Amino acid sequence: MLICPVCSAPLAEAGGALKCPDGHSFDLAASGYCNLLTGSRNGKFIGDDREMVAARRRFLESGAYAPLRDALCARLLAMTEGRAGLSLLDAGCGEGYYTRAAAAALAGAGRLLQAVGTDISKSATRYAAGRDRAVRYVTANSYHLPVADGAVDLILSLFAPAPAEEFLRILAPGGLVIRAVPGADHLWELKQAVYDEPYRNREEKHRLPGFAERDRVRVEYPFTLDSPDRIRDLFAMTPYARRTPRQGLERLEKLERLDVTFSFLLLTCEPAGA
Repeated sequence: MLICPVCSAPLAEAGGALKCPDGHSFDLAASGYCNLLTGSRNGKFIGDDREMVAARRRFLESGAYAPLRDALCARLLAMTEGRAGLSLLDAGCGEGYYTRAAAAALAGAGRLLQAVGTDISKSATRYAAGRDRAVRYVTANSYHLPVADGAVDLILSLFAPAPAEEFLRILAPGGLVIRAVPGADHLWELKQAVYDEPYRNREEKHRLPGFAERDRVRVEYPFTLDSPDRIRDLFAMTPYARRTPRQGLERLEKLERLDVTFSFLLLTCEPAGA
C-alpha cells in the first residue's frame, strides 16, 4: 500500500527502514513507526502536540466514546460481508484508538490483509505505533498520502480532513469511505456553558465531493462528565480549544460536572456512479 513520498515508487521493509528501488530510505522505530512526511516543514511541529495527544488518549480510554467505536466496527463488518483480503487506511488516525478497534474487528472476521494509520502529528503516530504492532503507523499529510493509486479498500476518516480527490485516487474498485462527523447536538450543553451564542453543528456541510452517500447511522447518547479534568480533556480534543476567547475559557475552568450530549454521524460513502 505504501509508496515513497519522494518518487512514488513502492516501499518495502529492509534493514530497519522502509526503502524504495530508487534508494530513498525512511528509518523505522523499534515500534514500527515511520515518518513519511517530507518537504520544508519536515521536522517542525505539525498537528497535535504531546499534551493534546495525551488529553485525547485519557478521554478515549475512559470509555466515553466506546459506543461510537463499537458502531464503527459494526458498520465495517456489515459493509464487508463476504469479502476478504481487504486493505484498510485510517487517514488522520490520531493516537490509533479507532484504528486498533477497526483492524481487530476485520482481522477477527478473517477479512483484513493489511492496515495503515496516517496522521500529520508525530506525537500521535509514535504513540499509536507503541500501542499497536498489528497496524503500520506513519506520519503523513492526508492531502499528499504516500499510498499507491487504487490500493485501499476501506478508508476511515474520523473527525479528520477528508480530501476527496486524494481519496478517489487511492480507493480500489468497490472501495468505501467511512466518516465520523459531529451531529447537530454534539456537545450542545458544553457549548451553552462556554459561549454567549452557541450554535448547533451543520450536518449538511459534510458532503464529500465526487462521492455518493451509501449509508448513514446516527449514534447519540447522554453522558456525564464527572470531573473538571474530564471536561478539560474533552475540550482539549475539540476544535474549540484553539478558538475559544478568554472569557469562555474562564467559564470552562469553573465547570466541575456537566451532563452533555454526544451526537455523531457515521457516513458510508462510495464514488459517485459506482
